[in-house]
Amino acid sequence: MLEQKPILIRSGTLVTMNPRREVLEADLLIAGGRITQIAKSISPRGDEEIIEAKGRWVIPGLIQAHTHLCQALFRGQADDMLLLDWLKKRIWPLEAAHSPESLRRSAQVGLLEMQLSGTTSILDMGTIHHSHILFEEAERSGMRYWGGKCLMDLKGSSGLLYQERGESLKESEDLIKTWHGKSERLSYAIAPRFAVSCSEKLLKEVVALQHKHSVLVHTHASESLEEIALIRKRTGKTNVDYLQSLGLLGPQTVIVHGVHLTAKELRAMVKTQTPLVHCPSSNLKLASGIAPIEHYRQQGLVLGLGSDGAPCNNSMDPFIEMRLAALIQKPKFGPQALPARYALEMATLGGAQLLGRSHDLGSLEEGKMADVVVVDRSHPSVATVECPYSALVYSCLGRDVEHVFIGGQAVVLDKTHQVYNQQQVIAEAQESLTQLRRRAFTQ
Repeated sequence: MLEQKPILIRSGTLVTMNPRREVLEADLLIAGGRITQIAKSISPRGDEEIIEAKGRWVIPGLIQAHTHLCQALFRGQADDMLLLDWLKKRIWPLEAAHSPESLRRSAQVGLLEMQLSGTTSILDMGTIHHSHILFEEAERSGMRYWGGKCLMDLKGSSGLLYQERGESLKESEDLIKTWHGKSERLSYAIAPRFAVSCSEKLLKEVVALQHKHSVLVHTHASESLEEIALIRKRTGKTNVDYLQSLGLLGPQTVIVHGVHLTAKELRAMVKTQTPLVHCPSSNLKLASGIAPIEHYRQQGLVLGLGSDGAPCNNSMDPFIEMRLAALIQKPKFGPQALPARYALEMATLGGAQLLGRSHDLGSLEEGKMADVVVVDRSHPSVATVECPYSALVYSCLGRDVEHVFIGGQAVVLDKTHQVYNQQQVIAEAQESLTQLRRRAFTQ
C-alpha cells in the first residue's frame, strides 16, 4: 500500500451525497485520512499524489452492510436451493470444515473483490471458529470493518456449527477486547446468526454484552417464510416481534433481510430506530421473496444495502445490489419507486447511519473520512449517460471502479489492488477450495 500522503483528486465530477446532494465539477484534497478541501480548483503544494479524474465520477466509498467473508470461497457451491436446505446441506458443512488457512483465503478473495468494486466499509458475519483471521485480513487490506464470530447454541438447529453458549460468549468478549477499536477501521459486532439457531438465554446474554461494550448486534431475521414458521412454532411470535420481546431492537441492532415484516414489526423497528439491511440478490437467488423496501422507506425505516454471502449471490459487487434494489421495487410500487438516487443513498449514507457513522462517513464533505471512489465513465454502457445517479446505479458495475481510497490510503489504483496480488490470491483460493470441499463432504 502506498505511503499515506496528501492526495489531490483533480477535475472530477463529485457526486457528493451532501445534504444538498450537490454534483460538482471540482477538486478534492485528502490529508491526514480526511477530506480537507473541496473547491473548484485547488493549487498543488508539491507534496501531493495527483489523481486526474476528469471525465470520471468521484463518489463516497460504498458501504456493504451485510457480508460473509467466510463464505467467499463457496460461490457456485450452493445454487438453486431454499434458505434452510442451503444452510444445512451446503453452507454449514463448508463453514465447519474451514481451517485457519482456508478461512484466510476466503477473506482475501472476498476483500479483493469488494475493494476492487468500490466497497470501503463492510458489516461482516463470521463463522464459529478462527474469527481473529477475519480481523487480521481486514486490517491488512485496509477495509473499514465491523465484524464478529457467529453465535449458534441450539443443537438441533445449528448442525456442525453448534457451540455451547458460555464458550461462544466468552470467545466473543475476548475478541471484543482484542479487536474492537484496535484501529480506527476495526470494530466488533456481536453476531447471533438468527433466532432459529439461538436460544433465548443466548439472545438475552447478547443484549447484556452489547450494553456492556456498546457494540453493534448484527443478525438475520424474517428472511424466509419457513424460518418465520419455525420461530412462531417455538415462541408464538414472529421473528422481529420475538427479538423485540428480548430487548434486542434499537439503533445499535442491525436486522438483515426483513423480507416478510408484519405491519406491527415495521412500526416497532421505525419507533426504535432499528435499521434494516436489504440484500436483493440473495433474496432472489434463495427464492426468499422481495422485501417491500419502497414501503419501508416511506415509513421511515433506516435502510442499507449488502451483497450477503457469495454463495447466495455469486457476486459481491455493490453496483449490482444498487441496480437490483431500484429495479425490483418498480413492478409493485410503480416506475418512480426507489429512484436511482435513493439506491445510491442506501449504499452510502444509509450504510453510514446504520453503522452509527453518519457524522464522518457516507458523503464527500470537508472533515469527513477520506473514503473515496473514482469511477471510470468510458465503458460503452456508461459513456453517454449524463445523470450521475442513473449512470452509477443502472449502468455501472464494479468493473468501472478505477481508484479506491479508505481513510486516505490508496487501496486500489488504476484498477489494481495495492495490497493483494490478484493472481496469487485467486490461485491460493482455488487450492484451498479443493481441500475444503474434500474435508466438508468426503469425511
